[in-house]
Amino acid sequence: MGFGMLVKRIYSARPKNPFMNYFFMMFLFFMLFDGVITYVIPLLVIEQGYSKTLVGIIFSSAAISGAFYSFFLYKIFKNAYFRTLFSFMLLIGLLYCFVIWNAYAFVLFVIGMIMWGFYYSLLNFGTLDFFSRFISQDDMSAKFGLLEAFRAIGYLLAPLVAGYLVVDKAVGWEPFVTALVFLSISAFFFILLLREAGGVQQFIPSVESYPKRSLFEEIRSWRRVGGYLFPLLFLVAISTLHDAFFMTLGPIVAERLIFEPFDGLFLTAYFAPLLFIGAFIGPITKVFGEKMTVIIGLFIGSVILATISFIENPIIIILVVFASACFTCLATPIANSISANYIQAAPDAKKEVLELKDFFFNIGYIIGPVAAGIMADTVGAIQAFSVLGVVGILFAGILFFIMPDKYESSSPPQETGN
Repeated sequence: MGFGMLVKRIYSARPKNPFMNYFFMMFLFFMLFDGVITYVIPLLVIEQGYSKTLVGIIFSSAAISGAFYSFFLYKIFKNAYFRTLFSFMLLIGLLYCFVIWNAYAFVLFVIGMIMWGFYYSLLNFGTLDFFSRFISQDDMSAKFGLLEAFRAIGYLLAPLVAGYLVVDKAVGWEPFVTALVFLSISAFFFILLLREAGGVQQFIPSVESYPKRSLFEEIRSWRRVGGYLFPLLFLVAISTLHDAFFMTLGPIVAERLIFEPFDGLFLTAYFAPLLFIGAFIGPITKVFGEKMTVIIGLFIGSVILATISFIENPIIIILVVFASACFTCLATPIANSISANYIQAAPDAKKEVLELKDFFFNIGYIIGPVAAGIMADTVGAIQAFSVLGVVGILFAGILFFIMPDKYESSSPPQETGN
């Protein structure tokens, strides 16, 4: 397929109204903000003399806090509406930037990561709420694919920008000021989004009402919905574990490759495939189905990644990461699409789906960074990615046996008696 056809595909998948354009631009610049700060965190931690394992533990603290917020977000915000969630996301992001900027001790890094976990939970909840309200089920996979393309642009450019701004391996003020500029632009597009949101048709109720429940009732509700959706939740954890490996070890590996001042190419190669694959996810899933698309993509991508420890040429390493990501990048948008479709068809289960999906999202980020750090200290950073590839092959096999071809979201499990 030629470049002209690729551009045509992306153009046809783009949102057709200013309302959706504002959302995607808000999301893009927030990803640029997040990507720049995330890139420099491992470098700051290493500068303080800490080990790679401790880098992983610091990153995991964000996910632990995020898992905590998965339980209590609906108690903090009784109506998890995207307006409120995104507003607090931008505010917490601002505070987070200043905390990391001034972090010179382990406890400050942990505090910053707790804030990261909070604003990423707000982003996850808010995005699923937004898509469930304004995107039809037929367009869900395509629009989540487009969302991942915008995420890819952010995470593609952010490592290049951050890598260029990190002078002589030392992190100065430049990455933080640049991140704040990106955050300000994101807030500007959010204001435009709020201005347009009132007159747009919604597919789920604007006002939500959830009965007060005891802790036992909450756990029972999670077990009911979680048991039904477990294969989907397992897929969410796999995709975030994969991301966590690259976010934890990517900057460290990148600084050792001879691409200065473009050290960010390693992470750019990981995120770049979504820039064009995202536009094709809708058509691909219509041909193969969501289940087989995910499993085949995870299997092939993991096989490719498993070979990376046998390669010494840095250019070929970059190409292997890129080729692997072309297949593994399918997991996140498909998992999001299934989740949003379920919420739209069964809005009464929205609370549980959002909480469980965010909880398993954070499980991947709890396990991933610690495992990545331990493996890097044990077998080496590059070799750790080969281990990830082998684990990915195993996960693909598990999903093949446990994941249904299609979730009957029109018939959600009902609450039963005691």
